[in-house]
Amino acid sequence: MKISCTPISMAKTFKEQKEFTIRKYIEYCAKLGMDGVDVMDSVNYPWQWRDAKSELSEIPQTAADNGLQIAAYACGNNFTKKSDAEFNQQVANVKAGLNKAASIGAPLVRIFGGVKAHLPNGELSYPDAMSRVLQGIELCLPEAEKCGVVIALENHFCMPGLSWEIKSIVKHFSSPYLKVMFDCANFLSNNMDELEDPLRAFDQLKDDVVHIHYKDFALNTDPEAETRIRAAVAGEGIIPLRQLAAGFEANGYDGFFSLEYEAGAFTPESEGVPRSTEYIKSVRKVVEKLV
Repeated sequence: MKISCTPISMAKTFKEQKEFTIRKYIEYCAKLGMDGVDVMDSVNYPWQWRDAKSELSEIPQTAADNGLQIAAYACGNNFTKKSDAEFNQQVANVKAGLNKAASIGAPLVRIFGGVKAHLPNGELSYPDAMSRVLQGIELCLPEAEKCGVVIALENHFCMPGLSWEIKSIVKHFSSPYLKVMFDCANFLSNNMDELEDPLRAFDQLKDDVVHIHYKDFALNTDPEAETRIRAAVAGEGIIPLRQLAAGFEANGYDGFFSLEYEAGAFTPESEGVPRSTEYIKSVRKVVEKLV
């Protein structure tokens, strides 16, 4: 098991501590004993950057100096835009992301499909939104091939959110440059209109996964809470993280398990990220002995 971290895990720190730069983030991941780092695009995640152009060019050397690989580059696109101009801009952003990923040696770019109509910012019906997702991927695949970078489609915000939808999209294109970014917890997320057992999703998608977001959710016991579940420290919630790790390992998965810590509102990042990392490392020790 190779362990990485997405900057989402340190989003609050990035936003509140201007001295916490990309370099500091990479050094922190190395200090925690990780094997790699994820990087997120400046278009949708500007809070991670102080000077995107210069910092991007420095990432490969900074990672190498700290003994880390660059595990993934992440775009935060939304193809389900009604306006052709806005849709085309989303496509352009992903194409630019693919080139940035290639420039720093990232093997894949995480993308979203989009947002279903009934969700916040949703603009299109389910059928029309799915058509936009297919159109967006089709337009981006030639750029992915040119860059030698894989597009990794995440289960996120309903479009697509279910494993059969993701599997069908990958099968539709049947391209070595379109694979799956498997988020262990999003199948049970509040932004999904239908929930799915993560283990069932694993069975559907295991052969197409190239990157994993490793995170946990817990049941929300606050009677006044607006959501059914909330983010949690890894290993302290309801997501079957040990089973998923063992399953992927047994299936020959050789990508990264990237920590996406989102529970900063409940346990500060300064505590939650190290605790989550130690949990993942403990799972790795057992999995490597038993699988």
